[in-house]
Amino acid sequence: MPLDLEAFQKTQVYQRRATVAEVLEDLRAMEPQAQSALEARPEPASPQTNGMRSLGKGLLLASGVCLGALWLLPLDPRNGYYALLVFLSGNMGLGGVLALIVSWVGTKFGSPMETSTWPEKRFVDPYEEQRRLLLATLLQRFQLDLLDDTPVDVTLDLSFSLNPSKCVLAEEIHGKETREDFTNPWLSLQGRLADGTQLRLSVVDLVRMLQHTKNLPRQVKTGRKRRAVSLMQVALRVKPERHPGLAGLEKRTRDAVRLPSGSTLKWVLVAEDRLELRVLLDEDWVAQAPAPSEVPPGKARKAGAPKTDASRTATMMLLSLCQVLNHSSSQAQPGNVRSTS
Repeated sequence: MPLDLEAFQKTQVYQRRATVAEVLEDLRAMEPQAQSALEARPEPASPQTNGMRSLGKGLLLASGVCLGALWLLPLDPRNGYYALLVFLSGNMGLGGVLALIVSWVGTKFGSPMETSTWPEKRFVDPYEEQRRLLLATLLQRFQLDLLDDTPVDVTLDLSFSLNPSKCVLAEEIHGKETREDFTNPWLSLQGRLADGTQLRLSVVDLVRMLQHTKNLPRQVKTGRKRRAVSLMQVALRVKPERHPGLAGLEKRTRDAVRLPSGSTLKWVLVAEDRLELRVLLDEDWVAQAPAPSEVPPGKARKAGAPKTDASRTATMMLLSLCQVLNHSSSQAQPGNVRSTS
């Protein structure tokens, strides 16, 4: 069943069990250029915009009534009522025109009367497109290792990380400082590798918002800070009889882990039937960092340190776990130990 793009845009959550090829097709449909037709549709006006439009029309109508009274009533231009009607008509006409201009601007660019709520809209996630690209890159990279024509289970949430429904803690600190913690599990990928191993990969964004209020003589000053990391988890579940002694390989697993810069090993779990790695990524990660040869020299100097490559991190995590499984399965075949270097 093809992706219902209009329904997806309402929830910003994609969830499907399908083959890799079908999921990749859906992800291509989510590309910005594929959504341009839907995004070009005019959005319904806000209550503030509708109110300004009604006010403008009302003022113009009242201005017309005043002009009609000036035309129909036999008033002397030197009369005080004549001057009052001219004043009212001119001001109401000008006010009506300004109100209609404000309503048009609100329809075109968003109403200037709408106030952003806490957290501010300037903290909107910059990674919506990077999330989609990360999933697409990983599926393309893992496709050869996944069992042919076996469906994968995918959940991709592109909604706002600071959505109130994702707040797990809100508290007041020292009276004038507040803290809100958000947890956003936006990616889950499950599938079966060609050798029967079950793969599970997930990414969770952990965001902390701090707000400090300071009372000054004539104003209240508010400062806000954002701290965030991404927690990536890669887990493999296997049949214990195929990997004897796996539970005793925790040290070997730690030694086998190789990660790119910008990522930090957080957790290692080794049991008889599974391996699991959890890694923290810097907040400003990218789905796939360009190769050094693809970056112009001038831009390379300005960019400074490269951003964390999330797809490379996931790939290296998986390869590290596969090395341990390779070593474990070789223990059951003396004389046939395969290299894991």
